[in-house]
Amino acid sequence: MLKSAIIALVRLLFKVLNGLSIDGIEKIPETGRLILACNHLSNADPPAVMSEVSRVRKVYVLGKRELFKIGPVSWFLRQFRVIPLDRHREGGDIAAFRKAMEVLERDECLLVFPEGTRARGRVLPPKPGIGYLAHKTGAPVLTLRIFGSESFSKLGKITIKVGNIRSYNAAEFTDSKNPYTDFARSVMSDIFSIK
Repeated sequence: MLKSAIIALVRLLFKVLNGLSIDGIEKIPETGRLILACNHLSNADPPAVMSEVSRVRKVYVLGKRELFKIGPVSWFLRQFRVIPLDRHREGGDIAAFRKAMEVLERDECLLVFPEGTRARGRVLPPKPGIGYLAHKTGAPVLTLRIFGSESFSKLGKITIKVGNIRSYNAAEFTDSKNPYTDFARSVMSDIFSIK
């Protein structure tokens, strides 16, 4: 109950301060495993997306481990289904990916930012993790694009647009040396095609 109230308050604050809106929310399936893939412009992206998507279903998100260094902040993030991810661990953060896979195998929804960090107006190469998760769990990927969140602190308008669902198809990547990275690139291409 308290969680729902806090999420509703976050959504209200974004709406009042930033005119937060979402186009295409009806495309988000209410049940079944699902990966939401979104571009990443600012620290406002995870709470903005989560507050809107939570109108349809519960959502988990992979978040940078650095946010968990402060006790009360760590507790708060865990309450709101943020899975700590060490972005700098050589070979990837196995524990975080296990937790993410558990979420998907329970037919839940997971939000990821394939770029792995805030792009801040740059085009960044995506990380292969989304390809790995989509392949290993069979979860479809629904693309989202967020606009305007880089102006969050200046009270700029934030809009989220929902794209289309796609799945990892190993046959598409039989000739690829890095199929998960190539899948991640194609997901980012889909995201940036949302206008």
